[in-house]
Amino acid sequence: MSTPNYSGESIDRIKKLERIRSLGVNPFAYRYDMTESIGAINSQYVAKLEEGKNSPFRSVEDVIATPTSAISIAGRVVLHRSFGKICFATIADGSDRIQILFSRESCSIVVDGAKKTELIGETEPVTAYKFAEKFIDLGDFIGVTGELFYTHKGELTLFVSEFTFLTKAIRPLPEKFHGLSDTETLYRERNLDLVTNDETFARFKLRSKIIREMRRFFESKGFNEVETAILQAQAGGAMARTFSTHHNDLDHDFVLRISLELDLKRTIGGGFSRVFEIGKNFRNEGTDPSHLQEFTMCEWYAAYADLDTNKKWTEEMFHHIVATCLPSPVVQVMNKTGEMIDVDLGATFASRRFPELLREYAGVDMFTDTMEQLQKIAKEVGVEKITGVGRANLLDDIYKKTARAKLIQPTFVFDYPEDLKPLARPNGDGTACCYQLVINGWEVVNSYGELIDPLVQRELFEVQSRAKAGGDEEAMEVDEVFLKAMEHGFPPMTGSGFGIDRLVTLFTGQGNLRDVVLFPTMRPIPTQGEEKTEK
Repeated sequence: MSTPNYSGESIDRIKKLERIRSLGVNPFAYRYDMTESIGAINSQYVAKLEEGKNSPFRSVEDVIATPTSAISIAGRVVLHRSFGKICFATIADGSDRIQILFSRESCSIVVDGAKKTELIGETEPVTAYKFAEKFIDLGDFIGVTGELFYTHKGELTLFVSEFTFLTKAIRPLPEKFHGLSDTETLYRERNLDLVTNDETFARFKLRSKIIREMRRFFESKGFNEVETAILQAQAGGAMARTFSTHHNDLDHDFVLRISLELDLKRTIGGGFSRVFEIGKNFRNEGTDPSHLQEFTMCEWYAAYADLDTNKKWTEEMFHHIVATCLPSPVVQVMNKTGEMIDVDLGATFASRRFPELLREYAGVDMFTDTMEQLQKIAKEVGVEKITGVGRANLLDDIYKKTARAKLIQPTFVFDYPEDLKPLARPNGDGTACCYQLVINGWEVVNSYGELIDPLVQRELFEVQSRAKAGGDEEAMEVDEVFLKAMEHGFPPMTGSGFGIDRLVTLFTGQGNLRDVVLFPTMRPIPTQGEEKTEK
């Protein structure tokens, strides 16, 4: 077995682990039965003392003299301090944290179901209290049973009449007040960030709540949640480069999906009237604060509804999430220059036309300007790739470099170039029946009045296919499977897709998508022989 480069403290903990085993205690327990969570206890009793109500508990003196075993909880030890005859600790279980108290006068450890006040090892015996005082380290997990009381300072505390050792942590946690400061370490070792940073922990609990409320919103509108394939024979539904792999059993190359769209539309064609899916997409493109190669999307489609209904529901969904998840509809977000600015998610969302924004911020007429004129303007505003890019994509790149960053408050941007949205219903004037919701310069929601004419859809696919043959790597190919499904008949429908990571980033005031993804993709760490010894 290879030996990691352990610190001196880790080596001491391993020795302590061996000593624990010699005392007959399993340092890696199988289970522990709790009566309730710490969060439930705190919500029930902390407020009572704050409201000035009489204590429902016995005095600390009575508890220590005749302890009972009314409550069992468990968690990680995050604070630990000894004062001779008594020992305080704080444990956290993911719902909250609570102070606990061990007393030398009354303390038992549970080993294999039996309570013991003393452990007999290979050398001298160890009392249960000494075990709690000397063998428990920060980061260890323990289960405790006892009685609640308020200290003289008014802090809710559990007096421990018996405890069970659950897990020995070999590596120490980062210091609480210094924590993790290196950004890469925060992303690579998120588990430590969660333990040492209360704000990080709260942020990811909020992410979970936001997704839960999304589901409740869609269910309230009569949607069915479905699942579609991640591994696909052909990418579709968006314009992006793919991740590829080989299916050994089928002996065929597949790609990871870049969108949920096409299969969800086929589901509508199969008879479902309203569907949504929350799942992973993969796009083999660059990484920046607003883009990740692996990201979580939500897409929904509704038969017989139009883009106006779509906009109404999108705004309602945002307002629902704000009302159920946030203390205020006004959130602070970080703009591209690092400044914190206010965004009002509870207000009525604005609407702007894509052609008007291009004209206002870039001096572009998207209907009449030539490719030469567009390429010249694109170069002037800092678009990096100018050749080998189709007209619609070039217009979009100019818009992103000029107008989009100016849209801070929630704004519906509609009437994008028709060629840019080959899956949307054409308006007949060179624009598509679609909108994007932009907040803080980020495209958060992408929505269509969906194209259901298979003949027009084929023509638009062929335009994309020619662009791809001409060097546009992000252009789509003709998807015969999807076209065949459409030829069997699709009802009128509208649909939306939005990045959950972007949504949570905005709602939590972060400036980088990685700050709301538990374990973002990182470059692999060096091999063990190249690792530095931990400090």
